[in-house]
Amino acid sequence: MNKNQKGYWIYSVIAVIFGMALLAFVAYLIYNTVIKLSERDFSNNTVIQALITLFITVFLGGYFSKWLERRNAKKMELYKIQTEISIKLIDIGSEYLYNPQETIKRLLITESCKVKLYFSDNVLKALNEYIMSRSEECYNALIEELRKNIKN
Repeated sequence: MNKNQKGYWIYSVIAVIFGMALLAFVAYLIYNTVIKLSERDFSNNTVIQALITLFITVFLGGYFSKWLERRNAKKMELYKIQTEISIKLIDIGSEYLYNPQETIKRLLITESCKVKLYFSDNVLKALNEYIMSRSEECYNALIEELRKNIKN
């Protein structure tokens, strides 16, 4: 048997035993709580309310927090992508403004596909105007549109 496979099997067995022990411990805690609550002078409503509260706070609260975390992660990733595209557009656009070559123009056209995907139509229009005219006013308008889109 290969040493890597042996280590994998040992790790797997320990992980399964640990997981089952954890589930058994949680079941014991719930069982112990129900037994202790039933020995005292509590009504059944109190036990049911405690279990419902446990369910709502632990399970639904955990689900809600994961949902918020996932949503915020998507927004953060979109912001990073838009920032990277904006910086690349500014770099290529500056080069095209001061050094008009056909290869740089093709790079701007290639980047316009990303702009079409991640930005609003106003940014795409400003980029197309800049590619066609290659004027400093259109370049500044493009930068303003990128800035507006990233701030939102």
